[in-house]
Amino acid sequence: MEYQNNKAELIITREFNAPKEIVFNAFADSEALGEWWGPPGVPITVVNFDFKTNGVFHYKTAMQGQIVFGRFLYRQIQEFDLIEFISSFSDENCGITRAPFSDKFPLEIFNHIEFTEQDKKTTITLSGHPVNATEDEWQFFAQISAGIQQGFAGTFDHLENYLSKLK
Repeated sequence: MEYQNNKAELIITREFNAPKEIVFNAFADSEALGEWWGPPGVPITVVNFDFKTNGVFHYKTAMQGQIVFGRFLYRQIQEFDLIEFISSFSDENCGITRAPFSDKFPLEIFNHIEFTEQDKKTTITLSGHPVNATEDEWQFFAQISAGIQQGFAGTFDHLENYLSKLK
């Protein structure tokens, strides 16, 4: 966890044994994203996928016995180099909702993912922080950062497995 302007920012870096075009395309294709996005043991169903600036990725999953929806609102996409989006929990109509596990979890999280390649290996660096959050939401985000990192580690393990099947 890093801090900017006294606010917590999540930073996760992960290397994959694949060229960045292949890794980037795993984020840019609805079928691929449907295969690997999400924590271990929590498969998702893609409801809508429009991979462009101001486009939306809307998905659903079952968590602890209940149906949960999520969404990304894409803000900026630079092919093979950068994806920025705001992630939220949502309802079946893609409206923003509170997290099912806490009313202190921020409604929106800004995510910035950079893709770099060296020797046909790709490093992705994800940074994220709450958007339009209250002080309580910022503090909660900082408190659960270890759990968020653990969740992303599992998600990126899924991505690694997905990429290994493409070889």
